[in-house]
Amino acid sequence: MATVLAALWGMIVKVALFWKSRFWSWLTWKKPTDVWVNILQNAQSYEEWEEAAFQLDVLLGNDLWRQNPISKYYDYRLIHERLQSIIVAREENDVLTLVNLLRSGLVRNLGNITAPRLFNRAFAGTKLLIEDYITQVAFATSFVAALPATAGTDGNVTATGLSNQAKLDLLHDTRQAFGRSTLVLQGGEIFGMCHLGVVKALYLRGLLPRIITGTATGALIAALVGVHTEDELLEFLTGDGIDLTAFGSGSDGDDKKRPPKDGGWWATLGRRTKRFYKEGYFLDISVLEDCVRANVGDLTFEEAYNRTKRVLNITVATAGHGSVPTLLNYLTAPNVLIWSAALASNVSNPTLYGRSVNLLSKSLDGTIVPWFPSESATFRPWTHATYSDRDSPLTRVAELFNVNHFIISQARPYLVPFLQSDMHGPSGSYARRGRTSFTSHLLRLITMEIHHRLSQLDSLGILPASTRRFLIDETVPGASVTLVPELSTGDFLRLLETPTRGSLDHWILCGEKSVWPAVSALKVRCAVESELDRGYQFVRRRKAGGLRRRASTLDTSHATNETRRERTSSSSGGHWKSDGRNTEDMQS
Repeated sequence: MATVLAALWGMIVKVALFWKSRFWSWLTWKKPTDVWVNILQNAQSYEEWEEAAFQLDVLLGNDLWRQNPISKYYDYRLIHERLQSIIVAREENDVLTLVNLLRSGLVRNLGNITAPRLFNRAFAGTKLLIEDYITQVAFATSFVAALPATAGTDGNVTATGLSNQAKLDLLHDTRQAFGRSTLVLQGGEIFGMCHLGVVKALYLRGLLPRIITGTATGALIAALVGVHTEDELLEFLTGDGIDLTAFGSGSDGDDKKRPPKDGGWWATLGRRTKRFYKEGYFLDISVLEDCVRANVGDLTFEEAYNRTKRVLNITVATAGHGSVPTLLNYLTAPNVLIWSAALASNVSNPTLYGRSVNLLSKSLDGTIVPWFPSESATFRPWTHATYSDRDSPLTRVAELFNVNHFIISQARPYLVPFLQSDMHGPSGSYARRGRTSFTSHLLRLITMEIHHRLSQLDSLGILPASTRRFLIDETVPGASVTLVPELSTGDFLRLLETPTRGSLDHWILCGEKSVWPAVSALKVRCAVESELDRGYQFVRRRKAGGLRRRASTLDTSHATNETRRERTSSSSGGHWKSDGRNTEDMQS
């Protein structure tokens, strides 16, 4: 009898536990879309984010939209026709037809394939027809660049009727017609650390432009990126290669203690308020100077370009129209020290930093001296600068380097809450409910209305210059993609913190996450450009080895003649010397 009762009791307990687990599962059950949305939003790597994006597209039916090439937002017939022509030419090894297709048809926005509506419908990308077209164009470019070459009886190099010189001309002319991209890093205070994550994500996807432009905090990050070679960049972008000891405890030139590493934002606010009360300024410029100099060194713009082949641009603003250009790079200011230019782009308000800065340069013998054009210049905050369309730094970048596409990383604290990345993909509410939330539409409408009214005031000349620079972005002279990090309320409490190793990892991840939804759009816009550049460099090294740019500070025995030649080089767009003949090549 006892055995029967024990067995009965055991059965009752098992049944109770079973229904308890079922009830708990019912309470905690989540729809598959909710699970993948959480994974997408909390992803720590692009691979994790990409897997979640693909799964969401399958669950929501967006994969069927991607497979269907028809859309009213782009000319799918044109894209399909050109795709088939390229495939047939490659399969038949028809080099002449392939060359004609590359020369005549490479346009960044061919058939409107870069329209934002095509990239905000699905999480993982756009129409497969567009992605296939870009892939085949990139393959065709690499195919032409890598054609096997054989030496003829006369010593000339030929390859299926296409010599290396013909390939060099083809790739150069096609790249010139296609245009170039630049990464623009705009301001941001401590939020500017997100720019590191933007650079890292673009670099890992092979989409980082060779032309980088920075303003304010963006100038500091651009300077750090612009002095590192390809092999050094990845280690630097993980944060391990960044020296933050200047923000640790120690003594500066005035024997004052620098801020402790982990004092918190409240302690930082108290310390800066106390400094302002006693000395009349908030921030210690020597700390920033030591940090930038420790990471950048005493490299000039030209030395950094010769070392990395990256074009670094830093924007500065001066009172009046002086002799200091608004855009500093290896053409306009080849001998200027990069760290001094980065400081000048940031430290331009005596109330904040206590003293102004001056641009420094290297003389012919390598000594560091003040840069003559800036000795009488007064640097101003970028928010007080007003540019005509002609004098705009971005317009100068476009003119000097054939730039017609701008990737803008926007991290200004007062703009981030009201902005959204251009290529943001579907929202989380769309994934959960199959439609975009009313609040997101309303916030977007309010933002656009405010921007429109401010633009009207600006066109009437009523809006003050400082307010204009704060609230209205500079006109971009070309196609652009804006990347905006998604920041939480807690991130705004970090505005007063000093950078630490832990906070650096946080900001880098924030910057990476702002790029991931736009990777597909950036591939469509930049993959062909990257392949053209890679193919050109490959053929150029094989055909015209030994190209080098005349350095302005290397030949000390002919200082006067070198200076005159460098001025000519800067105004004409670069002077090259190769095997006894001169070649102008701004795109190398």
